[in-house]
Amino acid sequence: MAVVMLVLSLALWRGSQQGARFAAHQVEALNDPATANAAVYRDQLAELDREFVLGNLNYEELKTARDELSQRLLVDVGAEAVAAPVAASQPLTAMPWRKPWLSLGLLLFVVPVSSLLMYSVWGQPEALDPLALTQGIDASNEVTPEKLTEMATALTRRLQDEPNNMDGWVMLGRVQRARGHFEESAEAYAKALAMSRDDNLSIERAEVLAQKNGGSFAGEPWAIIQRVLTADPHHLNALFLAGSASYAELNFRSALRFWERAREVVPADSPDAPELDRAIAETRDKMGLPAIPPRAVGAEVPLQANKAPGAATSISGRVTLVKELKGLVAPSDTVFVYATPVTGSRMPIAILRTTADKLPLDFVLDDSMAMSPTTKLSDMDEVTVRVRISKSGQATAQPGDYGVSLTPVKPGSKGLNLMVRDTLP
Repeated sequence: MAVVMLVLSLALWRGSQQGARFAAHQVEALNDPATANAAVYRDQLAELDREFVLGNLNYEELKTARDELSQRLLVDVGAEAVAAPVAASQPLTAMPWRKPWLSLGLLLFVVPVSSLLMYSVWGQPEALDPLALTQGIDASNEVTPEKLTEMATALTRRLQDEPNNMDGWVMLGRVQRARGHFEESAEAYAKALAMSRDDNLSIERAEVLAQKNGGSFAGEPWAIIQRVLTADPHHLNALFLAGSASYAELNFRSALRFWERAREVVPADSPDAPELDRAIAETRDKMGLPAIPPRAVGAEVPLQANKAPGAATSISGRVTLVKELKGLVAPSDTVFVYATPVTGSRMPIAILRTTADKLPLDFVLDDSMAMSPTTKLSDMDEVTVRVRISKSGQATAQPGDYGVSLTPVKPGSKGLNLMVRDTLP
């Protein structure tokens, strides 16, 4: 606004100066008509001389034209001399051209005030308040299922017009993963990887495929991890995921090997270091190995010191089957009882596997049943407890599976009653 006002003020000031000079010339001509007429005749004489030089007039024609002009000048000057006393009695003087102070003052006042008034009506005045702006950003960044759905829809439409937009496919894969739509997420990652063989994207897709398989890394997820580690044995994300996959399969020795390799790569001041140390300590404890001290990074506390005394670490209850389904469920059918986050990922936090001949089943879910030592039941505020009865025994849900879910459930809850009544959608 300051720059615009400066430009307008300069233009107004220069315009006023030019106007003053023009007015002065006009008044001068009115006060002294003889001088003005003489100037006109001089111009006409100069024009005749130019015509003679160009050959448009001969000498006789030039002489005749000059004589005519001289006679007309004498006549005009004589008439003006008669009128001169009258003009002298009422002289015309140039009125002083007013400086544009009033215009400049109005400009400097009206433009900023009107702009601020318009902004207060149509703009966003709260953006001038840093605190309000911060609060607005925090509120707008709150991710809800509805926002995730809108983002997924918008990205899908955009990618129909821009199918070669790799970043768009990556973003769609992450949004669909956050929604728990792992099939669509894996497809989006596959399309992104068709345009860029990024190992980090491959590892993300391996995680999604494992989530799609109910936490099982068997098959393609493990194949992806092994391919990445073969090409780069120190690939950090691949080492992290390989350790988590081994831990989920209860292969603690392999998990420890992968995480200790990752520990050699992770800097001591990395935000991943505390969680990695925690995972290694948990794994060594399960293997009966002595604990190792955490890396010295400032005043780092022992791994178990972060757990509050008396923290809720388990959920218990009973799983039953309605009479109508007892004839449809075989004793050898697999029963999964597990907890997942309330929103976003459906990767089990803690899982119990048994068979239908154990029903009704009294169950307990706790940290010892964690799929990954970095994500534990005791760290969650709320979870969803799910039951699934599978005839195939596969971790991935299949058509015809029976099940039930209860949400939200706080860790520490006891006496839950989960009755399986229907097939899962």
